[in-house]
Amino acid sequence: NDAGRPDQLRRMAMVTRRTFKGVVQPSLQAVVSIYTTAKAKAPAETKKFQFGPFRFEMPSPDGNQSQPRQALGSGVIVRKDGLVITNNHVIQSADEIKVVLHDGRTFDAEVVITEADCDLAAIRFIKTSKNSHFFEGDFPIIDLGMGHECEVGDVCFAIGNNLGLQGTVTQGIISAVGRFLGKPDRDSSRKIRVPLIQTSASINPGSSGGALVDTSGKLVGINTAIITPSRGNVGLAFAVPANYILPVLAAVDAKELKVQRPYIGLTLGKNSWPNKGIWVHGVLEGGPAAAGGVKAKDVITKLNGVPVNDSDRFLMMIAVQKIGSTIELTVNREKSQTTARVKVGVWKPPAEKLLVIKDQGAPMEGTTLAEMNPSLNSELGLDSQLRGVVVTKVLPGSASIGLFRRGDRILQIGSAAIKSLDDVSKAIANENLSKLSDSTLKIRVARGNVVIEFRLRMGPIQSKL
Repeated sequence: NDAGRPDQLRRMAMVTRRTFKGVVQPSLQAVVSIYTTAKAKAPAETKKFQFGPFRFEMPSPDGNQSQPRQALGSGVIVRKDGLVITNNHVIQSADEIKVVLHDGRTFDAEVVITEADCDLAAIRFIKTSKNSHFFEGDFPIIDLGMGHECEVGDVCFAIGNNLGLQGTVTQGIISAVGRFLGKPDRDSSRKIRVPLIQTSASINPGSSGGALVDTSGKLVGINTAIITPSRGNVGLAFAVPANYILPVLAAVDAKELKVQRPYIGLTLGKNSWPNKGIWVHGVLEGGPAAAGGVKAKDVITKLNGVPVNDSDRFLMMIAVQKIGSTIELTVNREKSQTTARVKVGVWKPPAEKLLVIKDQGAPMEGTTLAEMNPSLNSELGLDSQLRGVVVTKVLPGSASIGLFRRGDRILQIGSAAIKSLDDVSKAIANENLSKLSDSTLKIRVARGNVVIEFRLRMGPIQSKL
């Protein structure tokens, strides 16, 4: 029966002609290409020559000349005066920054402020007598959206300077909201400490700092990273939620030198199914939430009257609160419901105490140890309430490889219980291990829910663990 076929063809044609140009084309005007130049010292070149049985190397006289290193990225104009938001890693090593708009206008730019934990930075065009006419009128902008309002399956667009192809637009969906990248990416030591938006939209080198836009044309994220077995995109791309741009803009407006991020002092977890809300895993002593009466094992069900069920979205919502303002948390406590009024404070990273064991022959040679705190515990996937000493790094090729792992908690060295880095130092000094000729040292560590006891044979100083 072909009676309905014309209508079917018309519907297919309508779907085929569907376009997002009304969203994409205005957004394109506000996404810029960023080109940076950094001075880097090249390793000294050497000239080799041989005289009889002897081989000589002579440094080249010009081998230490500075070699410029160039990189590319993207940015988004968010203020009509030309303020651009980009990734911190795009500009952090730059000596010169050049910005090219979609319409071809080109500016030198300067860094206004950076926020490494969120991998964000603000830069501004430099106005001179030669380019002042480029500043006439307002610059195109993209209005800010909210990352926590994104839903899995929403269509989105990534816009940036992909592989140097200015103004490249790719389409995908929101794959997840609230991803933490557990390890630094392969090409950088940077670590992003906020929940990210995952998207299937293609992001490649050069896209960093570009826009992630929703179908209403709002900026919901700043493209920042990919996970890939190569350097190409395989559909696992990540963006910093636009929520974290607001503290950066507030710092710019206040002409501050450092971004102040909102903070209430909670460590959170998932509530058990089928219950709704966010499980309060821990309340930091002396923090805003503690002062507001929030307790461990509370379940937060609303923030300022808005239902919450996801801890990562909750963190994004906290990021847009004004420091010094008071928020209302509706919490379930045992079988009753109560409201906690919490004054939003300023996030201050805990002072990190580290001990790097380098001495050959020392126990745990090649490890870096740190005193545990809620922030570090969260990074390592450990209970926020745990305290003591933890392994944060094991140097490749050291004696500790194959024994100790990142995240191991040190419980005992010799006969000494370990609760601080001072305890570690004292235990090593008291044992006088480097002078022992033939003895066994006991080291106990907790790895997950298992306690492991190592018995290390300590020989002369040249011996390793």
